[in-house]
Amino acid sequence: MTTLPVRVNYATPRLLMADAYTIGADKFQADKAKEKSVYYVTFRRRLHAIDPSLYDEDDDRTIFLGLQSILEELFYEPVTMEEIEETERFLAHFKATTNGLSPYYFNKEMWVKIVEDYNGRPPIKIEAMREGSVVYPNEPFMIITSLVDGWGELAAYFESKLLHTWATSERATANRHWFKFLCEMITDVDPALPFDASPGEPSVTFFASILCHDFGDRAGICGRESEVLGKTHLYSFCGTDTVAGAYQAWKCAGEVPGVATSVYALAHRNVQAWDHERDCYRALFDRSENGDFLSNVADCYDFENAVRSYLVPLALESAEKNLGKVMVARPDSGDAMEQVLFVLHLAVENGLYTEHNGYKYPTTLKVIEGDGMTWVEMVAIFRKVKELGFAPHAWVVFGVGGGLRNNIKRDNLSAKYALCARGNDDDGVIKIAEPGKETLPGPMMVRRDSESLKKRETIAHVDEAGETALIEFFNGMRLDKPFGPGQDDDFWTIKDRIQNDFDDMPKNMRRPETDFPATDRVMEKKRELVAKHGKSNDV
Repeated sequence: MTTLPVRVNYATPRLLMADAYTIGADKFQADKAKEKSVYYVTFRRRLHAIDPSLYDEDDDRTIFLGLQSILEELFYEPVTMEEIEETERFLAHFKATTNGLSPYYFNKEMWVKIVEDYNGRPPIKIEAMREGSVVYPNEPFMIITSLVDGWGELAAYFESKLLHTWATSERATANRHWFKFLCEMITDVDPALPFDASPGEPSVTFFASILCHDFGDRAGICGRESEVLGKTHLYSFCGTDTVAGAYQAWKCAGEVPGVATSVYALAHRNVQAWDHERDCYRALFDRSENGDFLSNVADCYDFENAVRSYLVPLALESAEKNLGKVMVARPDSGDAMEQVLFVLHLAVENGLYTEHNGYKYPTTLKVIEGDGMTWVEMVAIFRKVKELGFAPHAWVVFGVGGGLRNNIKRDNLSAKYALCARGNDDDGVIKIAEPGKETLPGPMMVRRDSESLKKRETIAHVDEAGETALIEFFNGMRLDKPFGPGQDDDFWTIKDRIQNDFDDMPKNMRRPETDFPATDRVMEKKRELVAKHGKSNDV
């Protein structure tokens, strides 16, 4: 009989997947807001302010991504009475008072009715831009509306979880802007190369897709993060070592081959385990198949000696025997620029290159640099390689781990979940704050017709002309089919939308007089509310 320790991971009741102040807020919320509430989610910060080394000053194209996964986690399975009872037991001693611990309020009666009358799914409506769509600062990319009179606070209940779309959105956005740089670089080097082609065929987009390899699995805080961000990476790039994320993408892509790829690669432990490092490289070479890319970490002892004495001879052997095996030198410490250039010059010295269109291209020796890469460092290396007459996209791949994950955070995009209307008469409300943190009155819609884009008036009141680009992802009132069409898009649909929207949409929606691409009606209502609350009309 197997003896196991007490568990340390438990399934959290959905009622507790919220901030404490949200769980208890129904107790003191205004009657009108409890009657009905409408919230919107937006990113308020311009991209150039986040990282000028990656984002152009006039380019605010932000990719919205990640809602499907969150909604599935929250609502795919119905809330149960057991979860309500567990919540009550947990909150029984959660409130700190001057008299000691006491019960922390939550609206138990409401949740019991949700289980009994709504099949365990909250009667709220969540509309959003389709996954992979381009959105702009201050646009509402998600709107949450309460649907039962008196349960207005339910629309705020999952604020903290729905805000987590900031992470996937920023990762997808950074990736796409880097992909744009790569495509421009490749086109400049080889203008005759077709921009797009069948999967795996030589093209600008194919080469761009293999130049940023995800090394980020060990950089994640937890396994779930690795899955989510690892999958996100694959909407723009195909190379990854984050296998759990690759698996998720593969399943969501209908198990179609090629959505994620990797190569055989040595770890430092592999090299150190052999009496002599040359024997490790030889073993990888001999035990691989013809045509394989072989990633050789070569900095355990002396990087330059390892490449010159061991990797180059194997690359020459592959070329002479027409094996098609490509030796990829991988430095993991030291000066990245110097090491990349060392490999390239060594390849030329040994004739491991061809020439095309005025640039040198590799045959059986390449390099992957993965030591703490930043956008600035990668741009500098690519530009130097190109300046020296090497086709950068053919010689150098970057493996990026923590750099793809550590530099994203909620504050970057300034993600905000804001009350914008209350009551059955949809009375608009705002938050007044320093520039960049204000909110808009609602209820609103986001328009994507050509005239609205041209006039930079994509944010409109729901009663104004035009159609909203937001679609329904969830509606708890619809007992037989609570998930809407937004939940139906598969991996390939979203991947195509990211590419097409990014290529087709304007770089920004900024108006000269305001940061809000909103109609006059929305801005006039904002001015009225500013005046009402004692502030200047200068908004």
